[in-house]
This record gives sequence, structure tokens and C-alpha cells, in this order.
Amino acid sequence: MAETAHSTATLRLTVGDLRIVHPITVPASAVPAADVLPALQGLVNTVVAAAEAGLMKSGGVISCRKGCGACCRQLVPVSRTEGERLVALVAAMAPERRERLHARFAAAAAAIEGAGLARRGDRTDRDLSVAYFALGIACPFLEDESCSIHPDRPLVCREYLVTSPAELCAGPTQEGVTPVAVPKVSLAARGLQEENEDWFALALLMKWARTRPSGGKRRTGPEWVQRFLKGLARK
Repeated sequence: MAETAHSTATLRLTVGDLRIVHPITVPASAVPAADVLPALQGLVNTVVAAAEAGLMKSGGVISCRKGCGACCRQLVPVSRTEGERLVALVAAMAPERRERLHARFAAAAAAIEGAGLARRGDRTDRDLSVAYFALGIACPFLEDESCSIHPDRPLVCREYLVTSPAELCAGPTQEGVTPVAVPKVSLAARGLQEENEDWFALALLMKWARTRPSGGKRRTGPEWVQRFLKGLARK
């Protein structure tokens, strides 16, 4: 079987106050958008690392640790592109683990729908997030208060770090929580495939999977990256 050809370029970006130099490698051929997500994850990781380095240089300390899963009960917005890759990730898991996850997703979806939060309505982002957090629904991927898919976690999860005491993160209104100023590169993933695409809550992944758009355009890896960068410039 012939190996897939790839294209590599070095991105030089100014993101917020950060100057980012990051090599990115993507398939050279036409592929679904989800196939370039690992490259975008790498870019977000580089942006986050640069923000962390700047914080540490100024004497700041990140309080997030493995086993501290309060933030994994927040509303996590996921793009269609990320959703497609996460659905494939779950489908590739061993049957027993996959069944456990499906049960958790079903329970989470029932709780969200029961609280009337499956649709935004006229709520602001803040109101929706506070109401969602009040439900105390653990991310279905959370196990022993740690992310069980950490290398594949959503982009927005990578961008969330705090310097405040960890115990404050469990507060109902997150009062006193001090997030690290990380540029939200993840926003550029929304609408990557179609301009009118919206995000959905990660906990509704399996419900979304049953009604998600079929097909989807295929573009070369560099073309997907260009679309992502244009979205980043707009955001």
C-alpha cells in the first residue's frame, strides 16, 4: 500500500500578543476536514505552550493538575470537524468501553434535555454556561477525574488553564477563577467546513452523530489550513 503524501510548511503567526512559529504537516491530497485536525491540535498546543511560557516568565503558576476535573463539567463547544473525529474515535474503541461511553452520553443528553438546555433559546453564552455547569454533568470522557482521551481532547479544552486555587473551579458561578490569557484559536475551527455551521455541546456528541450532515467536501490539507487561518484572522 502506497504511503499518503504529505505537505509541510512553517506557519509564522501573530496571535494576540504571541508570535508563533510552528511547522505544520497535512495530507497533500484531497481529504475530509477531520483529517487535518491533528495538525490543528498541534498548532493550538504551540499557542498554549507560548502563553504558558509567558505566564511563567512573569512569575505566574498554573494550578491545573491531573485528577482535578471540575472544569470537565463545563459546557464544551465542539465544531462539526472535531465532532466527526471524536465519533470515529469512539467507534474504534473496544466494544465494552464503547458501550460504557454510549451509556454516559445518553445519560448526559437526557439531563441536558430535561433541563431545557439542548437549545440556546434567548440565553447569552454566559447564562447558558452557568445553567449547564449547575447541572454538574461530568464529560462522558471523564474517568477518575481525568480526561480519558487527553491526546484527542477538543481544542477548547486545551486552551483552558487557570492560575487560581483549584477548589474555586467547582464554585457554581466560577467566582474567583482566573483563566490564563490564551488566544482562542479554537474559534477558527467553527465553520471550517461550511460558513453557517454552529457548535454543539460535547456531551451531545452521540445525539449529534445520529443527525449530523452526511458527506462533506474534500480539500487538500493545505487548502483546509488556509481556510482555518482565514477563520482565525476573522476571529
